[in-house]
Amino acid sequence: MSEQERAQAWTARRVGVIGAGAMGTTLASVLGRLVPVVIVCRNPARAETLFRIGARVHGAVECASRPIVVSRVEDLARIGGVSAVFVATKTTAIDEVAAEMAPLMSELGDQPDAPYTISFQNGIEPGKRLMERLGDPRVLRMVLNFGARLDKDGAAETTLYTPPHLIGRQDRTYAAVSDSLASTLTACGFETRAVDDVEPFVWMKGIVNAAMNPVAALTDASVGETLDAPARVIVERLLAEGVMVAKAEGIDLGDDPVSKMMAVFESARLHTPSMVEDIRAGRESEVGQLNRQILEHARRVGVETPTHELITALIDAFDWRVFHRGEERA
Repeated sequence: MSEQERAQAWTARRVGVIGAGAMGTTLASVLGRLVPVVIVCRNPARAETLFRIGARVHGAVECASRPIVVSRVEDLARIGGVSAVFVATKTTAIDEVAAEMAPLMSELGDQPDAPYTISFQNGIEPGKRLMERLGDPRVLRMVLNFGARLDKDGAAETTLYTPPHLIGRQDRTYAAVSDSLASTLTACGFETRAVDDVEPFVWMKGIVNAAMNPVAALTDASVGETLDAPARVIVERLLAEGVMVAKAEGIDLGDDPVSKMMAVFESARLHTPSMVEDIRAGRESEVGQLNRQILEHARRVGVETPTHELITALIDAFDWRVFHRGEERA
């Protein structure tokens, strides 16, 4: 059987979710309506909550499920394998997750082949990075048009929801798999569309996040508060720089992409980006997967991005403080 024939015969018999934060919990809640789900959760306290109340999400999406909860990636193989693995961790954890998955890929699958891997994350490069680290081309990428946080009871609460979400692949060989997953997610109430070329959507979302999230984090503000503040001009400059880099890379963002991105912000005024929560809680931010990735592409194509450089340095100062506080506690 050829690789394409195997892809066409693929079905989601059991799905793994790595990451039990708000995004992973939302995914497990949704998929659990139709597909058995196994969620990997390293945090014992969080695992206890999932054992007690299951995976729950409320707000724009309302559903609950009872996933199997395991503590290690290798446990996905021990419970019989999975058809697909959604990586729903922070992008800062990609290398660690891939290091655990890579030697186990053939064992993780519930079919003769290794499971398909889906990057359920922000940023421009996570899908490609997972593919490189895993040494496996069967990596799909989702562009997520929602935001969520964990509430005081441990359930996920959607704070932003503007479907459809998108799923795509680097290789047309796996079109049948992305089509199947899009249909399954939509049937679960999580409207998802499969696209032939996911890169323009990845870049649009990446530029949007890199323009708003760090500025909101630095000013401790929601999207609406950032737009109404003098900081708005910084957001606009970050958008313009990101669009220039995308165009230099040959990414077609359509007509007047900055206006479209500003419209996205206007529809999300009440939302507080996750990077704001990271800074408040003293956690490492995802600036490396947002602004720094745009900087790397900018240097490659010779585009100047002074605003991204400044914002990255300022957020790096917060991450530096988190790192040194960790050293002091150690």
